[in-house]
Amino acid sequence: MPPEKDGNPLETLRTAMPKPGFEALGDDSFAFHVPDQGISLTADRVRRERHELIAEFAARCTRPGARVVNGSALSIADLNLSSARARQERAKLLSARANTQDVDWAGLVEGFAQLVIRAYREGQPATDLRLLERPGPDDTFHVEGFRLPRRHAAILFGDGGTAKSYTALYLAGKLAERGMGVALFDWELAGEDHRDRLERLFPEGMPRIVYARCERPLVAEVDRLKRIVREEQIEYAVFDSVAFACDGAPESAEVAGAYFRAVRQIGVGSLHIAHISKAEGADRKPFGSTFWHNGARSTWYVKLAESTAETGRLILGFFHRKSNLGRLQPPLGFEVVFEDGTTEFRRTGVEDHPDMSGQLSVRQRLVALLRHGAKTPAALAEELDERPDTVRRTLRRHRETFLHLGNDRYGLLSGV
Repeated sequence: MPPEKDGNPLETLRTAMPKPGFEALGDDSFAFHVPDQGISLTADRVRRERHELIAEFAARCTRPGARVVNGSALSIADLNLSSARARQERAKLLSARANTQDVDWAGLVEGFAQLVIRAYREGQPATDLRLLERPGPDDTFHVEGFRLPRRHAAILFGDGGTAKSYTALYLAGKLAERGMGVALFDWELAGEDHRDRLERLFPEGMPRIVYARCERPLVAEVDRLKRIVREEQIEYAVFDSVAFACDGAPESAEVAGAYFRAVRQIGVGSLHIAHISKAEGADRKPFGSTFWHNGARSTWYVKLAESTAETGRLILGFFHRKSNLGRLQPPLGFEVVFEDGTTEFRRTGVEDHPDMSGQLSVRQRLVALLRHGAKTPAALAEELDERPDTVRRTLRRHRETFLHLGNDRYGLLSGV
């Protein structure tokens, strides 16, 4: 039975459709459906402009005789939800295009607009922190030695030519092999290039990775990527790369803030590929920027051992620069071997490559030396080109790692 035209619009909306009727798809996306009448309304990209609530409003209808585009779209256009006149005019347009006499379009549009306004104003409810569950051990992915937050953004950054994209695809493939929904959002290459790399990395069977080529800044791609994440049940995504996804200069605080807000809207754990600046100390923060360093929950710096770059293999060192959700991880080393039709990542020791030793702490370099046998602080200082006082202080400070053997000689504790 058609809804009464002189009834309460909100009540009309609720009684005209099955439960649940109105649903929030996110902080800025809402919908309701009337299946028995073949009608669906959605409001995406809901935002405030000059104190009025604006949305990209879409109405779809599957009833015979409706004048639609792409099978069901009656109209898709911005709508001022705060304007009663705008709501009335849109309802008239929809009624004319739907060619229906038994649907109260004014009531549906009015009711939906009121529900959206109320839901947007209320937002997500406040929560007593004591009632939330503690993060479990599965809140972090452990993959090939990397620790990646499941629900937050991590950044892999380094100079050009350090195989960042290759590494990210390798890690994404390893996660996909576990049965996870994984996506690659790409601003740099093309799907065919990544497909070739994926087959080289996994020649015995390519894992499923959902690919989306992106041409616009991330802030303009949010709606599409949110839909992909929702429809493809994505649990983790790689964004390649930050510089091309930014809507402005990456070094800008405003640009960095807008980027991370967009990532939060997409709502999935993620690894973002970034570059370094030419400034001194650029290996400490992505783009040499405090804003990017602070915005990510975890950052990894990758360095290439340049002496191996022309031999058909790369030696890469990965150094954990930041972790908000646990301790910093020890450095990781990979030998990447390029052969006919395959690319293989093999673990290797970072301390074994002089080109990377400068990225290691004194403690880490002491561990590498003492693995070959006990030594005196004086001998260690000479080999490390460090002051003897610095070496002695490090040995005494880390008694969980170093063992004083007597005769001024130190070794490693068992298990280190």
